[in-house]
Amino acid sequence: MSNFENKVNQNHQPDLGNIIDESIQTFKKTIWVSGLGILLLGLIAFTATAIGIAKIFAITSLEHFVLASEELSKNFNYITVNAGISLGIAILTAPLIAGFYKINHLAHTNQPFSFLNLFDYYKSQQAKSLFLNAILVGLYSNILGLGLLYLNLTFLATLIQLLIAFLFVLSVPLIIFENQSTVTAMSNSSKLTVKHPFTLIIAILFAGIIALLGLFAFCLGIFFTIGFIYTMIYTVYKSIIPISNKQDFDQIGEE
Repeated sequence: MSNFENKVNQNHQPDLGNIIDESIQTFKKTIWVSGLGILLLGLIAFTATAIGIAKIFAITSLEHFVLASEELSKNFNYITVNAGISLGIAILTAPLIAGFYKINHLAHTNQPFSFLNLFDYYKSQQAKSLFLNAILVGLYSNILGLGLLYLNLTFLATLIQLLIAFLFVLSVPLIIFENQSTVTAMSNSSKLTVKHPFTLIIAILFAGIIALLGLFAFCLGIFFTIGFIYTMIYTVYKSIIPISNKQDFDQIGEE
């Protein structure tokens, strides 16, 4: 039996109160670094989307886009292109997302960390698994979602995409903390989320509410509060699957 299976069989029952308290304490240490990371992520997403949409649909200015936005929102080609661009961004930034989990682990274990740690996984052995994970999750979500949108089942499309995101929410932590392959991590993520659905749903909803509070701080504050979602997912993950082999993890992302 593998070390991971031993951890699962120990049947750790996450305590939601402790999870919330620990996530808040950890986030206090990471808020500025994660905030800068979210700003970078937002800049990449905005720039790539704006350039892609402008070139494909001949949008010449922001005013032109605003005037055409209502018509474009009903255009299936636009929706498809937007989904494709989003998938490309997800693939490109997959190791960066993993970096958010790393800085939360370093902060929680009182180890030094910096903004540069967000990029550690671009040069790690886990990079390929992270890229592939982003591709597979994105394809599952987009193919099913776009198919339902084509049938004008908008609500069901949104529901399916949320379900896919939920089932695979722990796949990145499993890749970086347990060194699992993409397929194994996705499979185990779905098993763990089904095993602890209410804890995960309540924790993520709570984190989402905290993230949205940033809108009240001149709107820009959301860039510094949205990182709390990654902190919460990290805290839930380690409550379910203890991160015990510190030495092996410290080598990840530094090879």
